[in-house]
Amino acid sequence: MAEAAAPVLSLVVSTVGRPEEFARLVESVVRTAPAGQVELVVCDQSADRSCARLLEDLDPPLPWQVTTSERGASVGRNAGLDLVRGSLLGFPDDNCWFPEGALARVLDTFDARPGLAGMSGQQQTIDGRPSMLRWPDRGTPVTRTNFMKTSIMSTMFFRRSQLDRVGRFDEGMGVGSAGWYGAGEESDLLLRVLADGGDVQYDPDLVVLQDEPRDEVDDRFVLKMLRYGCGNGHLWRLHRLPRWLLVWFSARKAVGAVVRTARGQRDLARADVAYLRGTWAGWVDRRPRDWPAGTGS
Repeated sequence: MAEAAAPVLSLVVSTVGRPEEFARLVESVVRTAPAGQVELVVCDQSADRSCARLLEDLDPPLPWQVTTSERGASVGRNAGLDLVRGSLLGFPDDNCWFPEGALARVLDTFDARPGLAGMSGQQQTIDGRPSMLRWPDRGTPVTRTNFMKTSIMSTMFFRRSQLDRVGRFDEGMGVGSAGWYGAGEESDLLLRVLADGGDVQYDPDLVVLQDEPRDEVDDRFVLKMLRYGCGNGHLWRLHRLPRWLLVWFSARKAVGAVVRTARGQRDLARADVAYLRGTWAGWVDRRPRDWPAGTGS
């Protein structure tokens, strides 16, 4: 029997024990992936390997591989990259999922544009609201000055050859990293692709689904925003991004905190302030004085 052709698109998922959300992602890939063109590579970092066992039990009708690693989203994605076979790469979060046509659009776009290094779409909730960012309505090249509103990890796809040129994820950044930079790893990778001359396009008609985390705000979310801010400030310093743009984003966040306080949305306002504090801490490379014990160095 002839050996099956290698998949074109490898989806690398780093997860720590969210089997229900992960099952939704797997189902969406099985339902929407063009036959024979997409593989799933999963790095399960949980002690009970619940997502790995779920995948083994489901044995979905598409190529899939499982591995494990130390904690950290960037560490897990890099471990997954050791196994990929596709010439295109995506890194969906374990709690996102794909609507009909999304993966086909990725494949068709790269096929039609051989010189394209990467592409990004927008993230929405199931009821069509924007998730995480205020996404532009029109397509545009992704640049050093608009990447904060045109890209997020689950919506970005790259040519494997481009990542071979610029390197993998910085394991000192991102969710679960050993340090205190709790975000920015995907933007760091994107900015390295842009610095290498890569053409990355934002396509608003490419949609990835994910719940809006601001719908459920608690103390853990506020701490997460502090870590995210630290990663953002570090990113700005690392890539020498425009200071005026950082001031503009920070001013918007500050105004948002005031408005939310006035509306009685005090937890959301606390999250905005935590993000601002983290951004300053990352920019000056000085960990916040009240950094909670056991949450990174």
